[in-house]
Amino acid sequence: MTRERNKVSTSALAKMLGKSSRQLFTELEALGWIKREEQRWSLTAKGEFEQGSYRESERYGRYIVWPDSVTEHRALVNPEDRLTGARGLGLKSGLAASRINQLLADLGWVRPWLKGWQLTDTGEAQGGVQKEDIHTSIPYVVWPKTLPDNTVFKRALREFGLHMAEVEQCHGCRAMDGHLLRSEAEVKIDNWLYLAQIIHACDKPLPVAEQARADFYLPQAGLFIEYWGSEKSPSYLADKMRKKALYEAHNLAVIELQEVDLDALDEVLPRQLRRFGLAC
Repeated sequence: MTRERNKVSTSALAKMLGKSSRQLFTELEALGWIKREEQRWSLTAKGEFEQGSYRESERYGRYIVWPDSVTEHRALVNPEDRLTGARGLGLKSGLAASRINQLLADLGWVRPWLKGWQLTDTGEAQGGVQKEDIHTSIPYVVWPKTLPDNTVFKRALREFGLHMAEVEQCHGCRAMDGHLLRSEAEVKIDNWLYLAQIIHACDKPLPVAEQARADFYLPQAGLFIEYWGSEKSPSYLADKMRKKALYEAHNLAVIELQEVDLDALDEVLPRQLRRFGLAC
């Protein structure tokens, strides 16, 4: 009786597999586990071998039941159905796919490669599978849907969440790479650059005779980044205009970010960086 209680109907099995009842009945028939006889489904010898049996119901009459372990049967589970990409992982965690890939790179499970992502040996050990877009040939990686239960991945997500909570309260304004910054906004920009694996310096003196410092400097491209906040004090506005004039007068490459850009860094920064030959 215990084994019988652990059995489920074909419709319940379909739900467990994420399929429609009609789809599963069709698959079981194609596998030779069941056959249609006199307007009802019957077990074949193969179906009985797979531990299918019958159950009687006053409401439904005789119907077929299966052990719940059948959900792991290779014939019924497409390996691809157990995998998901960075977008799928992001939907579960509330992060953009680009941020998920950056966190995975920070763990050493993937690395940037040919405008996409290449699986590392460490990532393969976590169940990652290398793929390639059939249209663009850009490489990408898919992961087990169970990755959110992975201890290391969970810890990375948790630490990222805790860090962002601290950033929102501006506790010391320290970025993920250890840089100590002046504002929550600068921390968000620094974290984005760090996770995108872009080498950067903070509070960098401009290469001019006048005393002035840039918020960020990207040495690969000789590129500066300035964040202009919403502060309206006369001293802040004067310093802002002075620095703008220095960038223009000395023909220095600079990306200027506004407060409105902070919630769209995944869109704004890649587009701006490409103008200066930096892909991310």
